[in-house]
Amino acid sequence: MTLSRQPTFAKNGKDGAPGNRHAKTCEEICLSDLEPKTMVWTYCGIRNVELDAAHAPLELGSGFCLAKPNDVLLSARHRYFMSEEAYKEAEAVSAYLIYKNEHPAIQDEGWDESLEVFQDGLMALQILKPVRTLGFVFQGSGKSGVASLSPGPTHHRPPTDGGQWASMRHFDGRLLGEVSDLIPKIRRVMQGTNAEHRNSIVLLQLGLEHSHPLIAGLLCIMGMEARFDSCDRHDFKKTLCACLGASTLAFPDWNSPNFPQPKYTVEELAIPMYMLRSKLAHGADLRKASVDKSTPVDLTKKVDLIPELEPRANAYLLSEAAVYLLCQVLQKCV
Repeated sequence: MTLSRQPTFAKNGKDGAPGNRHAKTCEEICLSDLEPKTMVWTYCGIRNVELDAAHAPLELGSGFCLAKPNDVLLSARHRYFMSEEAYKEAEAVSAYLIYKNEHPAIQDEGWDESLEVFQDGLMALQILKPVRTLGFVFQGSGKSGVASLSPGPTHHRPPTDGGQWASMRHFDGRLLGEVSDLIPKIRRVMQGTNAEHRNSIVLLQLGLEHSHPLIAGLLCIMGMEARFDSCDRHDFKKTLCACLGASTLAFPDWNSPNFPQPKYTVEELAIPMYMLRSKLAHGADLRKASVDKSTPVDLTKKVDLIPELEPRANAYLLSEAAVYLLCQVLQKCV
């Protein structure tokens, strides 16, 4: 069964494969050709994107682009459902990820479909390097060059946070250059019939949206297990090392030369990460993990990510590493 991005499960077709909610008969397609069309905009604010004003908007292909805040995008704001702080933040974010697609002028399920496609495109950025989002996803309609959009639905999702190491680097030109190739790959997975592969992407999204870092890490370890179907901690380590390489560093080299890359390897973190997942999933006392009879792991000891940062509990380091390892697994597998 495929996990939904909402707190429910997706509906499946008769044969157990995901049903096509958007399939239409030939008659419906012919009638839809006669309906008036409008351009639907679906977009969300993203923090810390290095978008050159001289080259904005930046076209990403597949109907996506990145643009700086402007009057058209900000016209969807409304103080009725946004706090004053969120209202001002919408103007201050560095960029908006925008998906445009033509739909019938009368709102129909096509608006929901645009929202799903948009979230797939957003996950392409998140897989390359987690980004912080505003949380509100706006929808409106209007042609290019309009002064404001006709308002559509606004969706409030938890803002994403990929952890301290990811937040120390902006989403810069090198990363932006990789987005266009990844979006269609994410779309193929999300339109496919393999529920586990889709779940691995959805679990990353849910992990990034969760406010508690330990639960975020748990969801991302689940995302790796959705790909690997490992039977125990040793199988998990073997499969993760086979996928990424045992000596691969868990924390990507995002912040050189300003900060050194953390030296924790996939092989070193795999079993402690799995043990953290087991303790969290069973509601165990993390302080007692160090005296586990089979595989003791000290989850509460203070460890350094890099010398320049404050030490943190081992459980928090493992949870943050899980986010980045799932990103690396998805980069390899999609």
